[in-house]
Amino acid sequence: MALCQGYRIRVTKRHGPCSRRSRHRHPTREQPMSITGAMQTAISGMNGQSAAIGFISDNVANASTVGYKKVESRFQTLVTQSSAQANTHSSGGVLNQPFFANNAPGPISRVSSTTSIAISGNGFIPVSKQVGTDPSTGLPTFEATNYYTRVGDFNQNSEGFLINSSGYYLQGWAVDPVTGEVDTSSTSEVRVSNLLDAPVATNLVEYAANLPNNVRDASGNLPATLPASSIQIFDALGNARSVNLTWTRIGESDWTLQVNSPDSTPATFGPATVSFGGTLVDGTTVPAGTLSSMTTGGGLTATAASATGANAAFSFDLDFGSGPQAISLDLGSYGNNTGTTQYAGDKLTLNSFEQNGVPQGNFKSLSIDEQGYVSVTFDNGNVKTFYQIPIARFNDPTELDRVNGNAFVATPRSGSPILAEAGSSGVGDFVSSAVEGSNVDIAEEFSKLIVAQRAYSANARIITTTDELLQETINIRR
Repeated sequence: MALCQGYRIRVTKRHGPCSRRSRHRHPTREQPMSITGAMQTAISGMNGQSAAIGFISDNVANASTVGYKKVESRFQTLVTQSSAQANTHSSGGVLNQPFFANNAPGPISRVSSTTSIAISGNGFIPVSKQVGTDPSTGLPTFEATNYYTRVGDFNQNSEGFLINSSGYYLQGWAVDPVTGEVDTSSTSEVRVSNLLDAPVATNLVEYAANLPNNVRDASGNLPATLPASSIQIFDALGNARSVNLTWTRIGESDWTLQVNSPDSTPATFGPATVSFGGTLVDGTTVPAGTLSSMTTGGGLTATAASATGANAAFSFDLDFGSGPQAISLDLGSYGNNTGTTQYAGDKLTLNSFEQNGVPQGNFKSLSIDEQGYVSVTFDNGNVKTFYQIPIARFNDPTELDRVNGNAFVATPRSGSPILAEAGSSGVGDFVSSAVEGSNVDIAEEFSKLIVAQRAYSANARIITTTDELLQETINIRR
C-alpha cells in the first residue's frame, strides 16, 4: 500500500499508485478531526434541552393561571458544512426557538361574576395599563401602549372601572344609553359610575278591556256605572300618582268615560262619549262590539275615527306641580277587537292596563352579555347599555410580544389589530359569566419533560465520550 497526495490507495500490478482510475474508485479523503465539533454540538444540544425544560417549567407553573398561553419548543438544526456533492459533513448543532401558542384556546369555565367574559374562538380583549393618577381628579391615567389579553375575570373597582386580576383595565366602544348607537371610532376605559337612573314621566297609558253588553243598574235600567279601573303612573319627579277610569253605559252601544287623578290640577276630565258598532265617519261599517266613534269633551281630546285600524285614543294634560304632563290614553283602534270592546258579559273584563313611566332607579347590577354589551340594571326595571366590548384580531397572534400579567402587545410580525364586534370578521364569540383557563396540558408537559431529560443526558454522554477520545489522543505521545 502506498500513499498518494492525501489518498489511501491499494497499489496493484495493473494500475499505478496515482492513476486516475484508482482515485475515482476510492475517494476516501480524510476528514479533519471532528472531536471538538462533536463536543460543541453536544453542548448546543444540552442548551436546547435546557431551554425546553425552562419552557416546560413555565407552563407547569401556570397550569392554573387564567388565560395563560403555553410556550412550546421548536428545534432547528445548525449546519456548519454539509454537502452531498462534495461528500462532506461537519457537525453543527441545534437551536431551540420558542413557539408561543397564543392562538390555542384554553378550557372555559362558568363563574358567578356577571362581569367576567371569555372568548370562544380567535381574538383578544383590548385592555389598558395604569401609569399614574391624575392629581386633579384622583382618577387613573393610562399608558399610550395598547394591550390585549384573554384574561376576562373583570370586576368593578371603587372608581367604577372594570379591571381584571392582572390589573389591566377593560376597554370598549361607548354606547349612547338613550339611542343605543355605538361609537366605533375609538375605545376608552369602561367605567360605569351611573348609580342612579332618572325617573321617566308617564306619557302613555294603554287600556284594553271588554265593557259588558248586558250591564244594567239595580232596577234593570240605564245608565249603569261600572266600578272604576285604577292605574299607577309617575310624574316628572318619579312620584307615584293614581289615574282612575270610570265607565257609564248610557245606551245600547254608547258609553261615557270619566278620568280622575286626585293629585292633579285639574283632577277630573270628561265625560266623553265612546260608541261601538255602526259606521265610521268615512261610511265604513265596523263589526259589532268594536270602537266606531269617540267624542271630545271635558278636557279629553279624541282622535278621529278616520278609517278602520286608525288609533283610538284620548289625550289630556295632568299637572302635579311640575307643569303640564301630556298623557295619551290608548283604547286600541277603530273597527278592531284588539283593544277596548263591548261584548256579552255582566262585568268589566280588564285585559291590559299599562303605562310607560318609571320611578327613580338605584343601581342593582352590572353585566356583560354575549355581544359584549356592558349594561346596568336598575331596581326600577330599567336596563341601560353604556359600552360594547370589541374583539381584537391579529393576522399572526403567535408573533405577539408577551408582557407581565398574561397580556400582549402588537408587533410588526403579528400585524395591527382589527377591532370587530363579537361573532363577526373572523373573531370569536363572547361567553358571559365565564373565564378561560390555561391551555397547558399537565400530562403532555410531563411527557415532554421526560423526553427533554433523556435528551439532555444523552448529550451529556456525548461530551463524556469526546472527553475520553481527547484523552486517548493526548496519550499518543506516551
